[in-house]
Amino acid sequence: MVLSMDQQDQHHSGACQAPAQTCRMRIFFQIQDADVNECEDTTVCPPYATCTDTVDSYYCTCKQGFVSSNGLTQFTDPGVTCKDIDECLHMRLSNARCTNTLGSYFWTCFPGFAPSTRQLNFTGQDVECRDVDECSQDPSPCGPNSVCTNAPGSYSCSCIEGFRPNPEGSLNFSCKRVPFKCKEDVIPNNAGVQQCQVGAAGKSEYGSFCALVNATFSVLDNVCENKTTAVSLKSTVESLTSVLEQTSTWSNFTKEETSVLATVLLESVKSSTLAAFLKPSANVTQTVQTKHLEIESKIIREECTEENKTFHFKAKGNEMKVGCSTIKESGSAEITGVAFVSFTRMELFLDESFFQDPQTLLAKPWRKLKMNSHVVQGIMTGERQGGFSDPVIYTLENIEPKQPFETPICISWDTDMEGGRWIHSGCLTHEASEMYTVCSCNRMMNLAIIMASGELTMEFSLYIISHVGLIISLVCLLLAIATFLLCRAIRNHNTYLHLHLCVCLFLAKALFLAGVDKTDSQTGCAIIAGFLHYLFLACFFWMLVEAVMLFLMVRNLKVMNYFSSRNIKMWYLCVFGYGLPGLVVAVSAGVRPKGYGMRDRCWLNPEMGFAWSFLGPVCVIIMINSILLTCTLCILRQKLSSVNAEVSTLKDTRLLTFKAFAQLFILGCTWVLGIFQIGPMARVMAYLFTIINSLQGTFIFTIHCLLNRQVREEYRRCITRKTKGSSESQTSGMLLSSVPSTSKTG
Repeated sequence: MVLSMDQQDQHHSGACQAPAQTCRMRIFFQIQDADVNECEDTTVCPPYATCTDTVDSYYCTCKQGFVSSNGLTQFTDPGVTCKDIDECLHMRLSNARCTNTLGSYFWTCFPGFAPSTRQLNFTGQDVECRDVDECSQDPSPCGPNSVCTNAPGSYSCSCIEGFRPNPEGSLNFSCKRVPFKCKEDVIPNNAGVQQCQVGAAGKSEYGSFCALVNATFSVLDNVCENKTTAVSLKSTVESLTSVLEQTSTWSNFTKEETSVLATVLLESVKSSTLAAFLKPSANVTQTVQTKHLEIESKIIREECTEENKTFHFKAKGNEMKVGCSTIKESGSAEITGVAFVSFTRMELFLDESFFQDPQTLLAKPWRKLKMNSHVVQGIMTGERQGGFSDPVIYTLENIEPKQPFETPICISWDTDMEGGRWIHSGCLTHEASEMYTVCSCNRMMNLAIIMASGELTMEFSLYIISHVGLIISLVCLLLAIATFLLCRAIRNHNTYLHLHLCVCLFLAKALFLAGVDKTDSQTGCAIIAGFLHYLFLACFFWMLVEAVMLFLMVRNLKVMNYFSSRNIKMWYLCVFGYGLPGLVVAVSAGVRPKGYGMRDRCWLNPEMGFAWSFLGPVCVIIMINSILLTCTLCILRQKLSSVNAEVSTLKDTRLLTFKAFAQLFILGCTWVLGIFQIGPMARVMAYLFTIINSLQGTFIFTIHCLLNRQVREEYRRCITRKTKGSSESQTSGMLLSSVPSTSKTG
């Protein structure tokens, strides 16, 4: 603000005592030296700006979080304004939300996350938003009978088995007990079922299996989704019976697929029956009967006035007895539904191979097991399904009359073991007659009868013969391999062929002895079967190599300067002897990958003729070898009658040919015997096949080692050295003494 000269004189007149002219001059100079503070006027700078006074002027600066409209840091232009800076446009922080304010901002963690500083709102980017584990809270946010699963920033709730989400509950998640299982509760973690749910039904290898599984689940889905009207037990059973009728399809399934499908079917029948009890019809007793399935059900309301009263249920010749004490212990409210189900033909697929025999592996062959009853199922409403004080009595009709040497075993179907297995648990054999077996059980279950034979069966006899013969053969083959490797007296081209044959046969016999019954794992069993297929085929291909080499050697004696078999390098023969069997196995596995492995043993599945992938090449090789060896003997006969100078060599060659014939019979014809195990001669053929086949290694050792004079002499020398304690035995062992390379070959 600037004052006029008169005003300045009046303002300063009281202070100046000097003459007037002097005072005016003095005031003039004081006014020139004084600074005026423009910032005292609050309107000189725009809002959200700071005014700064200078000596002869001033300037404005926008506060932190604001920027001038002209882009300058300092300004005096009255038209400039300070605009807010939106810091959130250029800042990022994981799991947090940025909120802009005038001149500032703040962060807020997303729901389900908490700041590391424990302050709800914060600034700066050095703070972390960490996941909050809601499932660790007590009580659980999901409520009782539930499973809480934490996730980043959230969590999910699911119900335990036997409970389902309550759609009629409050806004909070809750679980409601359901009286039966739905699709997601039946074998929830089974890979086969999951494949069918994600579209594997379109694949040829899963098509028929998934079709039956999905057909069963569709019936179960209708039952689980039906909340308003009563479930028709008759129509549901008729729908499920269609699955049982496809017996030809069941026989093509693997062991795991059969057990899974059976479990799905049994649980679906149980759930359908329990669902029908939720809204029972006026009929107290209901019977539903089809060709493969029969159900008798009862609604029990006030009939249990007497403690000793027992209810009887019958289905397809089988019977179940349930006492009132058991019904009361089940925990059913108001009414109790009880049903008894009997399946026919299911025992053909859920046979004794699914039984987890508690006997040791050594004792198993003593017990011949067979299914001898229909599969039955006891069903009752209520939370409690086992541990009853009074047992549930099942009376099952024997399919075949019980023999004096047979012992019945009451078995139950355990769905938790490998998709489903028969186990000997929860039931005792109460009584057994020729036509019926009575089982006393402490719970409602799926039940059947297995007969264990105590007689010395044919299977056990063959088991003993096979295992003893295999052990002897393995020892003899090991001795033969050592002899071919270490005995210099017989080391030649033919010896190396014998060596490869013995190695393949030794590995095949050892694998057969150790792994032919390892059927627990389907994949492992298929691998074992594939290796057995390859090793046994390799034995025959090496026999073919030996026959061809003998023929070429004899032909070389007949035709002067003919191509000699000795000119063929060994690695060519190895490619033939080991490569062709591998090619056959690869083609067989590619054409029918499920042909390897069966329910009871790890070998080629005879269904669809897959066994001919082995028998076919074997028969062809036997035929070719027979022709080659016959021609060889004919050539030798002519040569022996006309040439005397080479009689010794020819006789040795003829001896080799006779041994090759014997070897062909031992290794080849024994497998042919397996084809003729039919009709009245099946028992005799089975014993011949087992005896000769298990002793193949013994026969080969006898032919090529014990019947060879040079080998016997070397054995005798080795034994003599051992008994004398000669020092040479420490360095030689089985390394036999050197003899001239022109010695005879046996």
